Amino acid sequence: MRSRPTIVAVALIAMCLFAMTAAAAPAPSAAVERALADPDFAGRRADGTIAVWVWFADKGLQGDALARALDDAERSLGERAAARRAKTATDKGGRLVDATDLPLHRPYLDSALETGARLRRESRWLNAASFDARPEQVRALAALPCVREVTLLRRSQPRPAPAAPGIGMAAPADKDLAWSIDYGGTLADLEQINVPALHEEGIHGQGVLIGMMDTGFRTSHVSLSGLPVLDRWDFVNGDGVVENEAGDPTTQDDHGTKTMSTVGGYDPGSHVGPAFAASFVLAKTEDVSQEVPAEEDNWVAGIEWLDTFGVDVVSSSLGYIDWYVVADLDGDTAACTVAADLAAGKGIVVCNSAGNERGSSWNALVTPADGDSVITAGAVTSTGALSSFSSPGPTADGRTKPDVCALGSGNHVARPSGGYTTASGTSFSCPLTAGVAALVLSRVPSLTPMQVREAMRMTADRAATPDNDFGWGILDAHAAAHYYGASIVHAPLGDTEQTTGSYAVACTITDRVALTPAELQLRWRADAGPWQQVLLASAGGDAYEAAIPAQAVGVVVDYYLTAGDVLGVATALPATAPALVFSFRVGADVTPPQIVHTPLGDQPALTWPPLVRATVTDNLGLADVGVVFTWNGVPQTGFALADQGAGVFQAAFPVDAGSVQTGDVFAYTVVAHDAAVVPNAASDGPHAFVVIDALGVALVIDDTAAKKGVVAGDVKFDEHKLPVAAPDSTKAATSNLDRWLREAGYVTTVVDAGAVVAGDLLGKQFVVLNCGANTGPVADAGLRTLLQGWAAAGGKLLVEGGEVAYDAVSSPGYPDFAAQVLHAGAWRSDNAGALNLAPGMSAHPVATVPHALPATLNLTYGAYGDQDAVDPAADAVVVYGTASYAASAGVMVHDDNPAPQAGQIVVLSLNVGALADTTAARHLVENAAAYLMADEGAAGGSITGLVWTVAGGAYVPLAGAAVDAGAGHAAVSDGDGRYVIDGLYAGGYVVTATSAGLSTDVATVTVAEGQAAEAYFRLVPVTHLAYDNVTPAAIPDNNVAGIASVIHVGTTGTVAGVDVDLNVTHTWRGDLIVELQSPAGTVVRLHNRSGSSADNIVGNYPGTLAVEGPGSLADFIGEAVAGDWTLRISDAVSSDTGTLNGWGLNLTLPTDLTAAPPAPAAAARLLPNRPNPFNPRTEIRFELARDGSPRLAVFDVRGQLVRSLLSGGPLAAGPHAVVWDGRDDAGREAPSGLYLARLVAGDVRLERKLLLAR
Repeated sequence: MRSRPTIVAVALIAMCLFAMTAAAAPAPSAAVERALADPDFAGRRADGTIAVWVWFADKGLQGDALARALDDAERSLGERAAARRAKTATDKGGRLVDATDLPLHRPYLDSALETGARLRRESRWLNAASFDARPEQVRALAALPCVREVTLLRRSQPRPAPAAPGIGMAAPADKDLAWSIDYGGTLADLEQINVPALHEEGIHGQGVLIGMMDTGFRTSHVSLSGLPVLDRWDFVNGDGVVENEAGDPTTQDDHGTKTMSTVGGYDPGSHVGPAFAASFVLAKTEDVSQEVPAEEDNWVAGIEWLDTFGVDVVSSSLGYIDWYVVADLDGDTAACTVAADLAAGKGIVVCNSAGNERGSSWNALVTPADGDSVITAGAVTSTGALSSFSSPGPTADGRTKPDVCALGSGNHVARPSGGYTTASGTSFSCPLTAGVAALVLSRVPSLTPMQVREAMRMTADRAATPDNDFGWGILDAHAAAHYYGASIVHAPLGDTEQTTGSYAVACTITDRVALTPAELQLRWRADAGPWQQVLLASAGGDAYEAAIPAQAVGVVVDYYLTAGDVLGVATALPATAPALVFSFRVGADVTPPQIVHTPLGDQPALTWPPLVRATVTDNLGLADVGVVFTWNGVPQTGFALADQGAGVFQAAFPVDAGSVQTGDVFAYTVVAHDAAVVPNAASDGPHAFVVIDALGVALVIDDTAAKKGVVAGDVKFDEHKLPVAAPDSTKAATSNLDRWLREAGYVTTVVDAGAVVAGDLLGKQFVVLNCGANTGPVADAGLRTLLQGWAAAGGKLLVEGGEVAYDAVSSPGYPDFAAQVLHAGAWRSDNAGALNLAPGMSAHPVATVPHALPATLNLTYGAYGDQDAVDPAADAVVVYGTASYAASAGVMVHDDNPAPQAGQIVVLSLNVGALADTTAARHLVENAAAYLMADEGAAGGSITGLVWTVAGGAYVPLAGAAVDAGAGHAAVSDGDGRYVIDGLYAGGYVVTATSAGLSTDVATVTVAEGQAAEAYFRLVPVTHLAYDNVTPAAIPDNNVAGIASVIHVGTTGTVAGVDVDLNVTHTWRGDLIVELQSPAGTVVRLHNRSGSSADNIVGNYPGTLAVEGPGSLADFIGEAVAGDWTLRISDAVSSDTGTLNGWGLNLTLPTDLTAAPPAPAAAARLLPNRPNPFNPRTEIRFELARDGSPRLAVFDVRGQLVRSLLSGGPLAAGPHAVVWDGRDDAGREAPSGLYLARLVAGDVRLERKLLLAR
């Protein structure tokens, strides 16, 4: 039965005629007069009516009649509503209700109805009613003596949702182990406001009732279907259905579904909201159709209705601005604002979005965000920057707004039709804010709305310097929840066999204010008897303790802890005690441990030894967890599993890999004993596995089926701007990748993309992401996060799919995935034709090992799920290009080191099932896997050298310079200017040295297997020059010659750095090629027909725009700066035009300083090695008096050669250093002992002792 407030009628005889004195009746408000006078007023309906508020003078009651009516209203309150109102009752003389809770005076309302105006809504709180009225009826209403005022009924103004941010979220670390909840796509959203840390304390919003007011709610969505919904009402259609129903626009429940999932959705592994344990009441208040704009009287009716259920928090991602002026944002004018502040006075925490009006003609808050007692939510991006649309404050009366901020750009939200998507707007920072408010109340239910607001404000990241953009800053949920009330930390007692003495209860209690000692209590009971109270005694510092007397066998003890402080705020542990308490049982333990273990499958010899992992728990405590096993039927000595925390135990089989052979059979059992006086044992097994031969071990992630609710991308076009055929919805069928790999000799495990977790990666040598022709691939944010973490840790990866690049690079756009996993630049097109072996790639392992692939791979193209043409990022290489775009993959690879034998990531930007030659398709997959698994040799090489700068007319060593060899190989120069980068594979490296305020120096270095190479850098002060050409130039359509715009540089010098500002307006920027040519003739292509149908190129290369190549801006370094720099822009396809509005050239030049080079040593010297003793590496330093070809080697004390470090290559006079990694020339570790370093330079032979201590 639907809950409704019941107000006992009071006999009323006063008539509107006598409600006021003979004073003149009020005229309609100025806004109403303007609306009546304007024949084109947008709010006038077809029947000539406009919507107005009619505000009555009073409730028609005084004296005893008023008191009786208030008594009746208070008795009608529900238990929950009464308890919530009691928190603010001190402001009302102890009463839980006031005149705003009484119904409208019926005679007044009847008088208004007699004008013929059509009643819409009644508001007890506002003492007003809304009507649809014709002009003469409006004037008649205003003339009634009982009417205080007639004002316009405001409505929301439909606006497009802000675009998702152009940058993506930084890839979070794998949180499967860091947090006990798998947040999936909301991890970054919630970590930004520190929600997971509070969840770890068991605070999930339990005990809090949240009221939602929005457009509608698809509560059948998997993330919402499990949430408790106490009631629901549709204020648009007047029924109890908040989902879409007949006659609703198809998008009616879109917005509300997304906001509800943001505050409380719960689908672990995919989506988790901050207050997922809260309960809900749902009000569908907004009509999203253009014909009937959403109007604020539904909002007022909705919040009054929510109050009757006793809601604690209201989340409202709504706002009203039509026919208001900014001066109305004073917290007292707008009807919804007045209602929102009244709700706060009745104990409801009201959270409202600030609005998306920044930069618009309004450029201010929306109502009711201007409310004095409303918590107004602004929006930030994932990096913490202010979202470009987030409405600014202040209010018209000068108050700072917004109050706080949370993520509002690219939020992970539920899609009503199923699955998840991203959305932007303060509409989504608001439910995150409401979720934090619910968490605060979940921990300390006694707080008032103003205390909740203070807690959230004062713990936000700009609390010391609030402003009208961020307010008090980005929320910190954990700090806000602990701002009021003592924090109690305690490890719960478990079952016990002890029946004498007492049970010690220890805890720590902290608070920002002084504690009240009398309220620090342990409360316990035996067998559900009466509660006993024991004061907690100080144990020093923040530690407190008490004891529960020992109980007889069979007794169940419940207990909880309480604390209070000088602010009068009480807290408990558990937070909802005594509804939820700690419990333990006394008596002999007969309960064995519980073991959860997934048996090991057959194990490749390649990855031996396997890891045994089990989750083991016990009610009393564990004594030991281990494994007993046999090897080929012969019992072996068992081994213990190490405690990893949280009940997880693991250890590897203690059998040396060299002893195991293919075909060996192992049988094992996990065993555990508890700590009982008479131990209880449990076991899981036996389980058996065979040691097998394998080329590698792979996890195959099946993402071939379009997930429910994932909508295919928007309309797509080929290079000629012709629409590409949409895919058959049944096309996304799995390919044969898994079978091909197994038959080739790999061990594979297949996991659905929607179910994969971090644990699936354990023991895997590479991962295969199999997307086939899926037109909605990698749509799951949790999957993307997992693969980004895998790649960041150096994991090997094969990505296959004909739509992955488009979805990652263009739409919906997953920029982190595109950059960190695909290493992709611009997306070019679908249906780009056959794959052709790229120039210089005829010997590449992907094309040759173990199978020689054809130079051309033809596709049987069916639809756009079959192929993408995508440019490689700067750190990737195309092996097979496409016929339409020769420099675009096709097939591309990324390697995190220069060893040519193997790579880290292979991207097959196609559905391999669409290749015409099935054998070639299979061989392509096998070659890609072999390339990932190839042996790269040992990373025993190094680069060392010095960094110099100029001081006092001479070169001196530079400390603190950053020296970077790429792929994470970097060092910082020490006080002597020296650096060492070790752990390098053989190959070529581009090494860059930088230091703030100085020039950049670049060197190309070749490192031999296990050898040391040298690179020396000189960094000098720089100057910066800025030039621009702001003469507009039209870009001719379909003209390859295009235009040229010149900037002349008269300054002489050498280029040390270049960046370019560009402002081009042009529809369909995929038409454009933009190139920069230096005075020396070097050409770098800045923009290479990327972006398809998107408009304009505005930004800075490389600051906000990526140089697409061929070439890079670094190509200009070292050239003469003087002369003409020419920007060329051409349009390659017809029907779209544009203009070069201007461009800027920013140059960095080294200061022209002369300095004497460092003087060489008077004679060759062999300096002490650093460190000494060492393990396993040491730096051997020496100086040459003249240029030469020295030899440096390490010998043992018997004079036997151990390692040749330098073998006669030319070196310049001056200081040098070589790293010895403690290995001999065969790559074996040298044993501990004394060694000699021997330098031979010309006729000089020098030796020093080295001590290797392993």
